[in-house]
Amino acid sequence: MILIAIIASTLFIGSKMHTNNEEDGAIYIGALLFGLSVNLFNRFSELAFTIMRLPVFYNHRDLLFYPAWVYTLPNFLLRIPISIFESLVWVTMTYSSIGFAPEASR
Repeated sequence: MILIAIIASTLFIGSKMHTNNEEDGAIYIGALLFGLSVNLFNRFSELAFTIMRLPVFYNHRDLLFYPAWVYTLPNFLLRIPISIFESLVWVTMTYSSIGFAPEASR
């Protein structure tokens, strides 16, 4: 995530970018969409581990050990802080270098 943030910071460097015309707006939209797609698809690497755990999940379900939400709720709740932290890392590394609104009030 940090490496991709460094690449995005140098790709969309905005120290002298203006907000005068549509071309500058297109660059800002490109930076926003790139950040959105990086944060959206960041966790797909863990999908293989989830698929590997499915046989155990189905076995426990069939033997009536626990309901399905017992297995999914802890995983879901533990990923929320991790996702928030990764988004904060992304914003702190790219926000000022890309050149989004420099004032905190905006």
